[in-house]
Amino acid sequence: VIHNSGSSVGCSLGFQLHCTNTSQPMEGLLPQRTTRMFHADTYDCHDDSGFFLFVVRDPVKRIQSDFLYERPFSEVQLKNQFPEYYERRKHFYMDCKWRTMEEFVKYGLKKPKSDTCKARAYNALWGTKHYPCHFYFNYQFHLEGLPQNAKILVIRNEHLINDWNGVEEFIGGKKDIIPPNQTLAVMNKSQKDESDKYLSDESKQIVCRELCNEIVNYKKILKRALNLNKDDLRETLEELRQQCPEYADVKEGECPFPMPDIAEKLVNSRGYEFVVMEGSYSHNAKTLETEMHVEKKIEDTSVGEDEGDDDGYQLPPYNH
Repeated sequence: VIHNSGSSVGCSLGFQLHCTNTSQPMEGLLPQRTTRMFHADTYDCHDDSGFFLFVVRDPVKRIQSDFLYERPFSEVQLKNQFPEYYERRKHFYMDCKWRTMEEFVKYGLKKPKSDTCKARAYNALWGTKHYPCHFYFNYQFHLEGLPQNAKILVIRNEHLINDWNGVEEFIGGKKDIIPPNQTLAVMNKSQKDESDKYLSDESKQIVCRELCNEIVNYKKILKRALNLNKDDLRETLEELRQQCPEYADVKEGECPFPMPDIAEKLVNSRGYEFVVMEGSYSHNAKTLETEMHVEKKIEDTSVGEDEGDDDGYQLPPYNH
């Protein structure tokens, strides 16, 4: 699973990441088959895994949520509770003194308090410098970090139950395993003031502009999703147009600035052992399997089942 959007899905799949002690995996094949994770700088997937499951949400809402989630209450709390994040979060939140998303846009992008804070704001949104973790480990990072020709499944946060059921059925499980009137348990919800995520229409469009390449990568993920049909794509694209009307339909190469080259970030954070440093496009076009990741495939289906290998069974055909 490539975990990009909230903890509810991760906990329901059985990953103990920001979960309560009482949380239990949902029933069905999906939690049984989803056994490894690619989340930020954690990559313990097999490069020959049958599928990579993305959990995604609207890029602007994702940034709004993470801005609030990673914002410290105070410098003392930050230093004592999160010493490993202290320098990055202090530079971003405390030194530049923005406490809300609206302040972040105003004092980082519109009327910067300083050239330093301006650079931090832009680089954070582009994912080119490491400040908030989920800004940095963005859709581009997770998409370009996939093995070549990886098969993608997607659960959209905005259509969570529908997509969970669709993926479950796609891999041979029960149809409508989660009833339409049921929801997943909410996990890791921030207790901070939700109004601090607010963006005016003007500020939202500024954020959309700086997230243009991230929107492109978000759409790439959706278009590669084997479990989404054309109606699903149209639905999400229309929702994206409501958020970012000027940039929802932009194609790669049409953004106001080029797609960042993240080859070095991938090598440093995703975990390759033998990689020639080069541009991330040509890098991603070549085989990503390395001596560190490749393991011998389990040919015997029964052995694969016993060891929880997600490639040890045959999937049924799926028709869009």
